[in-house]
Amino acid sequence: MRNFWEAWFIPMDPNNLLTMAWKWRHGDVSKHTGGDLAAALGRIKAKTFVTPFAGDMFFPVSDHEDEQALIPDSELRVIDSTWGHFAMFAITDRDREAIDTVIGDLLATKIAT
Repeated sequence: MRNFWEAWFIPMDPNNLLTMAWKWRHGDVSKHTGGDLAAALGRIKAKTFVTPFAGDMFFPVSDHEDEQALIPDSELRVIDSTWGHFAMFAITDRDREAIDTVIGDLLATKIAT
């Protein structure tokens, strides 16, 4: 607790957390397509790995499955972690290795020219 939670949140300006919450609530790529999420995600041309963390209560895997299905030629790569949302911090070697594998696989993907 002390080395992670307290070290992360106590020195943080509370406005940073409010700003992050505002971004989560208002970030909407469909604004660029008149509210059509399928059209917005369908415009993505880059090779995309949608990579949620299992157990993430902020961004559940089921939400990512629905959105990934709208991105052409994308792949869903769920990272299994007991840390849920906080797996992004690579707290365990297993989480770090899983994240590194997904990034490495994406970077190694051959792109047609």
